[in-house]
Amino acid sequence: MSDQAKQIEERIDRLHARGLVDLHFDLLMDLYEKRDRPKVLATEFLPEFEAGNIAVLGAAIYLEDRYLPEMALRVALDQIARLYAEVEKSARFALCKSHQEILRAREAGRIALLITMEGVEPLGTDLDLLRVFFELGVRAIGLTHVRRNAAGSGGVFAASGSSPDGLTSFGRDLVQACEALGIMVDLAHINPAGFDEIFALTAKPLIVSHTNARRYHDLERNISDEQIKMVGARGGVIGINAVLVSPRQEEATLDRYVDHIEHVAGLIGIEGVGIGFDFFEFLYRQRSESAQQELAAKLTRPYFIPGLTNHSHARNLTRKLIERGFSDDHIERILFGNWMRIFAQLL
Repeated sequence: MSDQAKQIEERIDRLHARGLVDLHFDLLMDLYEKRDRPKVLATEFLPEFEAGNIAVLGAAIYLEDRYLPEMALRVALDQIARLYAEVEKSARFALCKSHQEILRAREAGRIALLITMEGVEPLGTDLDLLRVFFELGVRAIGLTHVRRNAAGSGGVFAASGSSPDGLTSFGRDLVQACEALGIMVDLAHINPAGFDEIFALTAKPLIVSHTNARRYHDLERNISDEQIKMVGARGGVIGINAVLVSPRQEEATLDRYVDHIEHVAGLIGIEGVGIGFDFFEFLYRQRSESAQQELAAKLTRPYFIPGLTNHSHARNLTRKLIERGFSDDHIERILFGNWMRIFAQLL
């Protein structure tokens, strides 16, 4: 290794000393599907998390269509139960419900897990269930995925065509209840009309746990320049997604991922940018070829970034940020500091 390469690796070590925050990972659905296996979290995921210096992870509740509507609540609760059971078997993890608990977990050398919800199908139309999930540890909620539910509609994986309707009355009540309880309202996946309505209903900073700039991948599921500015004006943070960086496979690169970071930072400042990797290649590869084709037809074909497909690759991103001229202070904010500021404000 050359002296220059050694210096870069030492710089990455320093930048990763406090760890990284990734606010969106479809962990719980995988734990649920593998519920008959022992210690999945410690054996299948911990090595990747440690290699990437992951400090805080948003562990999302997400339900596949096959569980809807009858099994939505049961499967969501089972996903949480599996996480609790897995954490009990490893001293390297801590389930956290507040900023202070996250700080204590990090001081003890543990990876802090924050339960999030991607789509409120588990609630049905029962607002009282929100309190149940809050007590179990849910601290961020995105109202929808791409499908419509009792709260509203998701943004489509196309440049236009999302529902023109905003939130339902249940969705409006839910947003206000989240803000009152101390649950972060996540704008990921919501359609443009719902996005605007959530802003009108709230006063606190809002987040987008995982998304990309429409500047580089023009999908209504992604976030427009106007929406980016709205989040920035409220003091929120936007997590950059590692999946929808480009509609062309040849442009699905680390450089294009950093282009998204630069674009958001250019509009609202570096303090508005975080990480929401949304690594799901491991889930995608578990599907049959026909199921992969069905997913591509229903949503869009995902193009995974070489060298950034799981948490063990996080150092590659930091190396690229250094290569692109980001200062240490800016890199630290992107990887850790900006999300931690939001947690201090909202949790």
